[in-house]
Amino acid sequence: MKFITGRVPTTLMATAAAVVVTSMVFAAWTSNGTGSATTKAGSSSALSTVDASASTSATLYPGVDGDVKLTISNPNPFAVRVTNVSLNGTNSDITPDGSHSGCDPTGVSFTNQTGLSIDVPGKSGGTNGSATATLTGAASMSNASVNACQGATFTIPVSLTGSSNAS
Repeated sequence: MKFITGRVPTTLMATAAAVVVTSMVFAAWTSNGTGSATTKAGSSSALSTVDASASTSATLYPGVDGDVKLTISNPNPFAVRVTNVSLNGTNSDITPDGSHSGCDPTGVSFTNQTGLSIDVPGKSGGTNGSATATLTGAASMSNASVNACQGATFTIPVSLTGSSNAS
């Protein structure tokens, strides 16, 4: 029998290296598992209204429906869509401005507004988001209103209904 001495053929070396690498790969441990992750929802803050009386136009007269201007402030970090504006209390809670002390607001009323789409942006850079809307014909004045109410600006307490408005 004759032995070959000298260099080991390259193919044999490559095969041996592949066996060593393959053995190392299969020596790694694998693991799977299950568990729970958590997230926490924030809380919303109430919307509020801002006095818009300086820019309210005089559209309210006895026997006529008038417009109501509403500015909404949103302190939340997300946009809100207001869908309903309702009288918060009764019509007797509607008050005239201070310079019309002789005005008895009897006869001034507010009609609840539904099906609205008033989009109010979220708070940004430390500033509340805001939006202004005109509710056409939402207030009315009957003939029961006295002359002292001429030129008065009325404050109408309202409740706002809406929800987050993710786009």
